[in-house]
Amino acid sequence: MAASSHLRQSAAEIDAINVYPVPDGDTGTNMSATLREAIDRAIETGEAPTVAEVLHAIARGALYGARGNSGVILSQALRGFESGVGPVERLDARGLADGLLAAADQAYHAVSKPQEGTMLTVLREAATEAMQAAETMPGRGAGLGCASVMARAVLAAETAEAGTIDQLPALREAGVTDAGGEGVCVILGGLFSALSGETPRFAIHRAYRPIAMVEGHGKDEFGFCTEFLIEATGRPLDLEQVRALAESGGNRSVVVVGDETVARIHVHCLDPQPLIDAASQFGTVSRVKAEDMGAQHERFKASGSGAGARIALLALSRGKGFDAVFESLGAAVSDLGLVEKPPAGQVADAADALRIPDVIVISNHKNVRLAAEQAVSLAKCTLHLVPTTSLPQGVAAAMAFDPDESAPANITAMSEAAKEVTTIEVTVAAATRTADGVDVREGQAITLLDGRLVAASATPREALLAGLRLAGPARGSLVTIYSGEDTPPAELEAARAEIEVAFDGVEVEALSGGQPLYPFIASVE
Repeated sequence: MAASSHLRQSAAEIDAINVYPVPDGDTGTNMSATLREAIDRAIETGEAPTVAEVLHAIARGALYGARGNSGVILSQALRGFESGVGPVERLDARGLADGLLAAADQAYHAVSKPQEGTMLTVLREAATEAMQAAETMPGRGAGLGCASVMARAVLAAETAEAGTIDQLPALREAGVTDAGGEGVCVILGGLFSALSGETPRFAIHRAYRPIAMVEGHGKDEFGFCTEFLIEATGRPLDLEQVRALAESGGNRSVVVVGDETVARIHVHCLDPQPLIDAASQFGTVSRVKAEDMGAQHERFKASGSGAGARIALLALSRGKGFDAVFESLGAAVSDLGLVEKPPAGQVADAADALRIPDVIVISNHKNVRLAAEQAVSLAKCTLHLVPTTSLPQGVAAAMAFDPDESAPANITAMSEAAKEVTTIEVTVAAATRTADGVDVREGQAITLLDGRLVAASATPREALLAGLRLAGPARGSLVTIYSGEDTPPAELEAARAEIEVAFDGVEVEALSGGQPLYPFIASVE
């Protein structure tokens, strides 16, 4: 609870160094919300629970409550910590070190292409130092107090966090450290304060020249989205062995949940059949589904979700206008959120509420993708993901959705449609920043082109035109403008007319998106 409280107090400061100078930055908020839900689940364990019971509740709560990429990575770290500590009644120095090491390992596995200079680096360095501290203690720390080990872990985390500025170019340009790493430092510092009784010191590494942190955790490449159940026959399941198998061979997006009687596995891999065959050594394999996320490979079409099955579309959306657009295209909508992004459990619940066997989710934000991937393992329905990173991409994907087609065919068509869209987002700078070589002053209108800061202007309309000039729509292109909730209709019409004059031969549509914080969002296709 101490760590959760300190993280909540520091969330706004962490948000401030995480993002482009847009008003909906979220790393600190999402990590705090994830940990808060995990602690809420632990409180429900009752009086005098064992350490193992508390850690299991925390891991399960974080799994369901993970928000944003940073929250999902944190949830995986907490799952790793539970497995590393093991089934103990009390936590000692040995268990703490083992738990931190397993937490770092699991966090690395949660990201398909881990990058150094992120919260992963901070977790690993803290775990390494904790392990070294425990190894020098009598009995390797067994039965001894945790405070001294945690103190060294905190120091190592803070040292590693200070070094992230030199590990990612975007951080070096700006003079800031990684926001997710700051969150890790705050969590570990809160734990140390609970163990030692000392008041923690938290000094968020502010920019000496302001900037926005980019996503920085790599991009996934989809092969086959593979899911199956393993039911124990004769001997209990070893989830760690199952997880090791699922993670072998460079597999990605691995989630293994369950207990010693049944396990549910979700993994992205290049060739599902060897994995499925190998899984049979643990027990009876059932409910196999292997969906090709790129081209369709007929021999791996899944049992239980082929052509003829009923399919629904769930769009994560923000703004009444966008909600109406998605609904007109046959999609159900769920709230995309502002600063605090929807957790994996919320996405899974929204999909299950449709009461249809197969549901395709379009995430529509880069920082919701990992939570949506994690929701795949939590949903009772068969959940599929088209990882769109903006609302206009989501609209293009929804237009390609065909309820009469199979899930693999829809995923292919929707993914291809989303790739054809260039997104321009216009908002007002919440702070003075320098990012991607663009100097921004607080209050200026700024332009993001496919998520990258490209211009700063005096007015939102000028920022919109600046983005369109960089996008370079050709004759015959379609430009769709979505106005924000506070943008007057006359301003939308003026923008439409100005674009028609500036870009000869381009078709322009103007719609009310109703999105907060962004006066204009536009797509070029």
